[in-house]
Amino acid sequence: SYVKNPILKSINAGGYVMKIANSLDSQDESFFEAQNDIMMHLSKRDIKCPVPVQNIYGKFYSLEKLAGSQHVVRLLEYIPGKVFHGVPHPDRLFYQAGQFIARIDSALKTIDKTKILSRQSIWMLESFPKLKDFIYVIKDEHHKDIIEQVLDAFNRRIVPNLHEFQQGVIYGDFNEHNIIVNKKASDSKEYEITGIIDFGDVCYSRYVFELAIAMTYMILESNDLDTGGLVMAGYSMIRIIPPHEKDVLRVAIAARLCQSLVMGLYTATVDSSNQYILSTQVRGWNMLEALWKETDKDILDRWATVAEEYLTRSSK
Repeated sequence: SYVKNPILKSINAGGYVMKIANSLDSQDESFFEAQNDIMMHLSKRDIKCPVPVQNIYGKFYSLEKLAGSQHVVRLLEYIPGKVFHGVPHPDRLFYQAGQFIARIDSALKTIDKTKILSRQSIWMLESFPKLKDFIYVIKDEHHKDIIEQVLDAFNRRIVPNLHEFQQGVIYGDFNEHNIIVNKKASDSKEYEITGIIDFGDVCYSRYVFELAIAMTYMILESNDLDTGGLVMAGYSMIRIIPPHEKDVLRVAIAARLCQSLVMGLYTATVDSSNQYILSTQVRGWNMLEALWKETDKDILDRWATVAEEYLTRSSK
């Protein structure tokens, strides 16, 4: 049906997505304002993402009562394309992923961070030490032992030095289901990254955590630790990774894998219908074990070699 909205100057050809937030998240309206600000900020800087649409009252969201509780409701422009997960992954696409997330963080340097400073979430890597309260969901003793080792390393090597890592507004969840790709040309078999969706994890955090999260999901997607080197190569084209950040990447990636695995199991025990979150379990444990067997130096050397070989190949 046709809704008359005098604010809409034109109709988005790709269509729209209506997003209804859960009642718990909807209690923090300022977070949705922050998300909207970020999406509009990035869109103006040629980073394709869903832009919120003003309603007839000139607002970018409304609070609606649904089934007895209040929910934030927004209309966002639809971003056409496929998700990263659903297409072939040549090395170039992982390199591009590194570049893309660094571009996002670079663009967000100039955004007003006041609305987002207080945002806290169990999924932020700063919150990783709290994972100890959820370890009880892990029944495998070997898995539990690895998680305790990662918690110990994180608490020793990262927590006391948090002040040394550069901070900024980050996207916070650069994974294979949030990255949008399109064919380079209609007759091409090659895909390129064209956009990003789902801003529910944006926060004020450390840039090294943004990189670690991106590397985690790209490594999981390829099922290959070496992929980390491709992501780093792309990222480094936009932002130089300082040595003290490189030194903690292995621990930070292991921490993200632990978060994903433990919170995935926890969510499944609370909500058995949520199978999506369990999808990474088998591959995730294998990757965590493989990564944790490496030393910092060995894995960084491997990634440096992968990056160098890729850049040499692609420059020919």
